[in-house]
Amino acid sequence: MNQMPPTEPLSAGAPPRTQAQRTSRSPFYLTVGCASVVLGLVLGIGGFFGVRAVTAGEATEPTATGPTQGETLETAPVGRDAAVSLGVTIPHASPDKFPGEAEIALAETDWDATEDVAAANEFNPAPPSGAKYIRVTAEATYHGEGALSPLDWIGVQYVDPDGGEHFRTYVVTETDADLPAEVADGESFRDSFVFQIPEDTRAGGHIVVLPDLMHGLDEGAWVELA
Repeated sequence: MNQMPPTEPLSAGAPPRTQAQRTSRSPFYLTVGCASVVLGLVLGIGGFFGVRAVTAGEATEPTATGPTQGETLETAPVGRDAAVSLGVTIPHASPDKFPGEAEIALAETDWDATEDVAAANEFNPAPPSGAKYIRVTAEATYHGEGALSPLDWIGVQYVDPDGGEHFRTYVVTETDADLPAEVADGESFRDSFVFQIPEDTRAGGHIVVLPDLMHGLDEGAWVELA
């Protein structure tokens, strides 16, 4: 006859052990495991985007790609794609006007020079309604034989940020009083160029320096105005 294995006596008042009681810890461990997985995913995703943010910040740092203010170029750049910053000195030649070469740097821009133009000379005409004057001041030094006459030595045009082209307006400016009749090798002078533009024209754009106005814009040196 088969004998039943001995069993431990139950303590008084203790309920019998069941399968449900033996596995009651499983949901707890499952919950802890799921929470660990979720936390890992959150940290992983956060780290990924954090690295991307740092990388993006590094990639957007500005870098200088061309001549900066105060530099002097030996060769004049040609065309809009080779535009230089305000304050860069470039060589300028105009064989029909003077035999040597001038170094020129556009020094500053006055985006509303209407009152100053009016004050410079009582005979200067006022711009029509809805228009204004802007003034660009240049510093130049002549090098070479013969002499340069500042009264007729350069061609300039203003190209606004929207591509509008504006010819120079010939009015008397405050620098005209100090302009010499001629300059020889090594002598310097300041000149101002005035343009009449619509009042709502955005600041910016370029001055194009040309040997004369018979040349096209794509043949000139472009200077970006600040």
